[in-house]
Amino acid sequence: RDVTFIHDNGTVTYFEVLNHEDGLDCTGMDPVAFTEGITIGPQKNPVKKMSSNRTMEERTRLNTTQLDTVTPYSACRRAEYPNATGKRHISHHMLFQYDVMMHLHDTIKKAWSAPNIWQAFVKCHRQDFCKSRVSEYELYFSFISVHYPQRVHLESLENGVDMMLASAVCTADEMECCRKRGVLLKGCHDHRIDLMNNAKSNGQRVHAMGDMCC
Repeated sequence: RDVTFIHDNGTVTYFEVLNHEDGLDCTGMDPVAFTEGITIGPQKNPVKKMSSNRTMEERTRLNTTQLDTVTPYSACRRAEYPNATGKRHISHHMLFQYDVMMHLHDTIKKAWSAPNIWQAFVKCHRQDFCKSRVSEYELYFSFISVHYPQRVHLESLENGVDMMLASAVCTADEMECCRKRGVLLKGCHDHRIDLMNNAKSNGQRVHAMGDMCC
């Protein structure tokens, strides 16, 4: 179905997606530490070393949230965000605005005293408090939500209902099925096609097809 990305009032459509497989709570799949750490920069006053019986994920999360970030990750439920909805922003369809992106670049470069954001990413990755998965979608969404909330028009989607997040097949027939079901977004992944074909040839269940409309 159709969607308007740029509205007459100057807002831009961004999507938050509820995927029941992800759950409400933060997991190792959520880019918590990186999203928050990349705009912090090197720790000037390192947090006191925590008990070694904590997992690295726990130490990273607790370290990061004690620092001052301008890109908080509030999509999933954790101590700092107990009422989080679990709706993430990796929707495969996002409009990046140039001036917002340049502001984000400048913020990251200044935080890490780096000539470009790639060098800042490298420096960040060397810090324990910054290590997690990376998502440009979540980073950009956090930044624009905090600094330019007046530009954000947010729409909620549910994976498997009005969005098919991870699919292997995007044939004409499949896309027509999606249109008839009123699906808004369809994410197509070439790397899933080989997984699907291998599963078929081995007589296995074709779970690699991902989210399908037909």
